[in-house]
Amino acid sequence: MKYLNKTKKIALFILIGCVSFALLSFESNNSKFKKIQSIIDKATDGKLQGVLISIESPEYGKWIGKSGYANTKTNTLIDKNAIFSLASIGKTYTATAVLKLVEDGKLQLDDKIENYLPREIIEGLPNAEKVTIRNLLGHTSGFYNYNSNPELNKLYLSGNLKLDTLSHINALRRYAYGKTYSKAIYGKFNYCSTNYLLLTMIMDTILPDGHVKYMRDFLKHHGFKNTYYKQIPDSSNLQYYGDINLDETLENLTSQTIETTNWYSGDDGIYATIDDATNFLKKLVDGKILGKEILKEMMTWNDENDPDYGLGLMADKSFPYKFLLGHSGRGIGITTDLYYFPHKDMTIAIFCNTGLRSASPIFKKEYSKMRNRIIKKLFLF
Repeated sequence: MKYLNKTKKIALFILIGCVSFALLSFESNNSKFKKIQSIIDKATDGKLQGVLISIESPEYGKWIGKSGYANTKTNTLIDKNAIFSLASIGKTYTATAVLKLVEDGKLQLDDKIENYLPREIIEGLPNAEKVTIRNLLGHTSGFYNYNSNPELNKLYLSGNLKLDTLSHINALRRYAYGKTYSKAIYGKFNYCSTNYLLLTMIMDTILPDGHVKYMRDFLKHHGFKNTYYKQIPDSSNLQYYGDINLDETLENLTSQTIETTNWYSGDDGIYATIDDATNFLKKLVDGKILGKEILKEMMTWNDENDPDYGLGLMADKSFPYKFLLGHSGRGIGITTDLYYFPHKDMTIAIFCNTGLRSASPIFKKEYSKMRNRIIKKLFLF
């Protein structure tokens, strides 16, 4: 009987210790989230319109913070269920879909792109006869980035070009064929949206119903009910803002942001809630979308010691987080970051309806300061 009482006391002490530790951990996490909330509040009190942040890990659980406005005209606050254009994060979705086709035997990573694309494209782009699907996915084709062409950007930003009058093949003809620059070298990493436009053209060649239907079916199959490709639900009321006049004053760029998201092919095109986007990346790294072997190919980096890119995934080794993988998006009215940190099994997404592309430096400074402070708070103290 005495032994049982002693055993019960030990169990009680252990239970009290566990509860105390859990309470301390909860209070610590709660304090950390309050500080992160104050960081994003300060950013939206400054130059940014609206910010959502999602943090998920075994240590912290799941937390979504929000600050600022979805629509400044109606004073509508941003909501955690807002559907964002993801900008270039769309490349990770495209790459995943292409790698699924590889896994299913419909493509091979080392297939030459000349087997799938019109001769005109092969002759119009330098070294195209050497380029493989792997080169496109990993940005090692050496092709010119059509959507950074100064002429294209000048025409569009000045309102003298409507994208619905420009076909993708004509975009290549006018803004990519025969063009190059010093950093565009076959076999070397150079970030280039032309690669992902070509990937969707290849998908259109091999898929009877085209890549758009395939992407939408792919998203539906994996349970992403609040993710869309080249279409935005009528219920979305999120507005997008930017500074294409470079006068340090934000203007509403919603129509332009939706127009570019719907027109770009493979290098953009995805709309999603922050919850769906973080679930997508988590499922991907957990091997719930692609098999082990093809996922290993996706996470084979251009430089293991100083990585930039795999196949549709950005990567970085830096202090204080050691290593991250995922993708960023930068548009004229949208800024997005979606990353996984393996050492903490943590997924972080930051979505902002203020664009940094073609904007005054003060907006990039505000966003970068906010993001850096969040990272320090999570990984240092």
